[in-house]
Amino acid sequence: MEPAAVFVYGTLQQGRRNFHASLQAGWTHSERACILGYQLFSLPKDPARPYSYPAVIPGEGRVWGEVQWFLDLDKALERLDRLEEAAVPGAGGQSTFGNYEYLRVRTEAYLANGKPLPVWVYMYPGLEAVRRAQGILVPSGVWTSRD
Repeated sequence: MEPAAVFVYGTLQQGRRNFHASLQAGWTHSERACILGYQLFSLPKDPARPYSYPAVIPGEGRVWGEVQWFLDLDKALERLDRLEEAAVPGAGGQSTFGNYEYLRVRTEAYLANGKPLPVWVYMYPGLEAVRRAQGILVPSGVWTSRD
């Protein structure tokens, strides 16, 4: 089943710094949710990063955020992919990061009622990339902006 929505866990959430991008992408509504099998990190502000933002990578844990629905998901993904500087799944399900910051991948989010929903999520390249960015583990799985 193809994802029908996007799971966001940081600056794209309602009330956060980049929610305007979701609005411009045709956002209609959100619902609180989580993803399992991921770890959340906060990437601190530095000369190359004007404000802190989060990153998820596969690992033991749960990350909280919201599922966002859009009027036209394909058009929304074009806008969000640009914002996230994301690589997208290629032909045959192959994906590479190349010079991209995030990779858009399919996963399942669990809504408040426990129902799983196929979604897209923006994932960081991996633990080594998180370390290079001086990422700080967020054990609660809930990201809050530090700037």
